[in-house]
Amino acid sequence: MSGVYTKKCVDDVWDVSEGALPFKLQRIAEVELGETSVKRKEALERLSQLLEEEEGLLPRQDAAFLLRFLRVRKYNVEAALRTIRNYYRNRNTSQTVFEDLTPSSISEATRRIMMIMPGKDSCGRPIFLFKIGSWDIVESSYVEMHRAVMLCLEHLAKDATTQTLGMVMLFDYANLTPQKVLSINVGLIRRGFEYLQDCMPMRLKALYAVREGFAFDMIYALVRPFLKNKLTERFHPYGENFEELHNQIDPHVLPKEYGGDAPPLDFTEFWSRLES
Repeated sequence: MSGVYTKKCVDDVWDVSEGALPFKLQRIAEVELGETSVKRKEALERLSQLLEEEEGLLPRQDAAFLLRFLRVRKYNVEAALRTIRNYYRNRNTSQTVFEDLTPSSISEATRRIMMIMPGKDSCGRPIFLFKIGSWDIVESSYVEMHRAVMLCLEHLAKDATTQTLGMVMLFDYANLTPQKVLSINVGLIRRGFEYLQDCMPMRLKALYAVREGFAFDMIYALVRPFLKNKLTERFHPYGENFEELHNQIDPHVLPKEYGGDAPPLDFTEFWSRLES
């Protein structure tokens, strides 16, 4: 008598080897990243070997950390190695940001302008909201704001779902002024975009902008020289046209200020979870 096939629950784990993704992500990772249990094991061993041969780098070498870089480079081991080199070089050249990379170093003023939203976009990817126009240059330095961004991105990078699907950023430019643009540390913002494009162990799939005012042209002119074509193609400005934004992020995920019907965003709750 033949056996009876029982469909697995989406939360079941099919591949139980080291570093395996949840069952519901395994097929996506295989198709989009080329990830299989055999390739994962071989790539981890090869990347660890190459890192042992690197002089003066001394990176983390646990599997959970290395898998971030293998997934973002679709299991091209040499490309993952280059990204790890870039990652540590970026940290070393931004020591004022990374020397105290803890939530306790972030003031309430800075916590009120960024968070990882509780919902996902239409592709199931996390949304990092950055209300840069609401930055208070008296209460919050640019270094601290940059540090808070790095904290959020480092937090996202630990998540296997994000490593597989990627993430998106939503920039809100309401209340941005020329004075705020002139307060930006040009060296740090250059290294910030270097991090996003060459160092970050997850894929940035899209950048959405809303409520761009006249000062937006100033900041775009400032950052444009640091943007590669791939990132500029993924930049989508919507202004006040939230209906177009809703094609990417469902209104049930967005609060009223972005034309949605979700509850107001709770920045305090997010930072409390991050702190814990």
